[in-house]
Amino acid sequence: MFNPLLDRLPEDYNGWLIRTDFRIGVQLQLCVADPELDDCDKTGIALGLLYGNGMPDFQTALDGLRWFLSCGNPQEGETGGEQAVFSFEQDAGRIVSAFKKVFGRDLSRERMHWFEFVPMLGDLAGTAFTSVIDIRTTSAAEIAEKKRAEFRRMQQRFALAEPYTREEQAEIQAVLERVKKA
Repeated sequence: MFNPLLDRLPEDYNGWLIRTDFRIGVQLQLCVADPELDDCDKTGIALGLLYGNGMPDFQTALDGLRWFLSCGNPQEGETGGEQAVFSFEQDAGRIVSAFKKVFGRDLSRERMHWFEFVPMLGDLAGTAFTSVIDIRTTSAAEIAEKKRAEFRRMQQRFALAEPYTREEQAEIQAVLERVKKA
C-alpha cells in the first residue's frame, strides 16, 4: 500500500521504471475505456504507455498497471464494474478549469505525478466539473424530494425577520424619542 504521508512518489514498479506523469494515467484510463479496442489491444497499448521500452514479465507488468491505476492502493475484491461518472475526454475542459480554480494549477503546463493528480480530482468541490458529476449521479426519482428539503433549508436561511409586535414597535419608538431629546 502506498501512503502519501510516509512514502515518496514512486518512479518504478518492482524495480521497473514507469512513466508517472498524470497525462500517462489519463491516457491509460482512456485506453482502458475505449470501446473500439479489444482487451488484447488495450493491454498492449496500456503496458507500452506505462513502461515504455523496458517491460517486466507479463504478469508483473499487469500487476504494475493495476497498482499504478489505483495509485498504489488496489482495493480488496475490486471488480472494476462501477459506472463511470466522468470522462477524461468529455470533461477535459471542466477538469482543467477546476484545477485552475481550486488549486491555481494550469494542467497544460503542469508536471504532476499520477498519484498526486487522482486524489486532487476528489477535491474539486464547487466547480462545474463536480456540478456535472452531481447531475449525472442524481436519480430522477430523488429530484423532487431533494429539492423540497433544500428549498425548506434555503427558506429558513433566507427568511425575512418576523415583523415587530405593536408593543415592540411602541417600545422602539419610545427609545428613539428619548434619543432625539438627549
